[in-house]
Amino acid sequence: MKKLFLISLIFISCSPKDKKWKNLIINNSLDGWHIFQDDGTKKGWSVKDNIMIFDTVSSLESGQADASILSNEMYSSFEIIFDWKIEKGGNSGFMWGVREDTAYKFPYQTGQEIQIIDVAAYETPEQILGGEIELNNILRDLDERKHYLGAVYDLYAPTIKSPPNPAGQWNTYHIKIDQKNNYGFVKLNDSLINAFELRGDQWNVLYSQSKFSKSDDYPYLGGKRWYDFAKFSEGYICFQDHPGKSYFKNIKIRELED
Repeated sequence: MKKLFLISLIFISCSPKDKKWKNLIINNSLDGWHIFQDDGTKKGWSVKDNIMIFDTVSSLESGQADASILSNEMYSSFEIIFDWKIEKGGNSGFMWGVREDTAYKFPYQTGQEIQIIDVAAYETPEQILGGEIELNNILRDLDERKHYLGAVYDLYAPTIKSPPNPAGQWNTYHIKIDQKNNYGFVKLNDSLINAFELRGDQWNVLYSQSKFSKSDDYPYLGGKRWYDFAKFSEGYICFQDHPGKSYFKNIKIRELED
């Protein structure tokens, strides 16, 4: 009887519909990726030694169109693990649920973001890259920390008990987005730092308090503003075009049952 119960548990926890882990850096290249709304002129991403690198002046600093990088494939429920590092004062992010309609100027008009940032900037904000916009983002967030490392940007603040490795050194994210069970988490270097709902009463309250509910304050976003923010359970995953060099390696993903 005990043996039968154990077999049942194994069967339940390892659904045959969940897929195997898949590497997302293929042939030491950008195969399987494309730049957001690329018209053939956007650049900044490369792969060297199986490390995906963003190394250019960001759109925030240049005033040019967004050059975040998107997967060619759409995902709904998944787990993703990747190593990342950024330069001192740098800032990046991982997004999911991104759509690429030309009505949107930026991936973050639709996709939610897990923040990647040099946490030292919260101690010395003047070191943050990206000029006045990024400096003000830090200064407004010193208490709530909804823009801090591991935050679901402007929604769920993380709880970090041990500090990440500093800028210039590798850290690891393990992120889960489970649409079926309305649940997500972020682990930093194997330590759980954030857990959150993808929709529901708590999400609605936090959304109402966030900038995403104040679309009329952001005319530069165009007609769609943030009206479609977090509306799509399926979309592209994305690494952000933002100030500072950023590096990603050992990117692997596993789709979950919806």
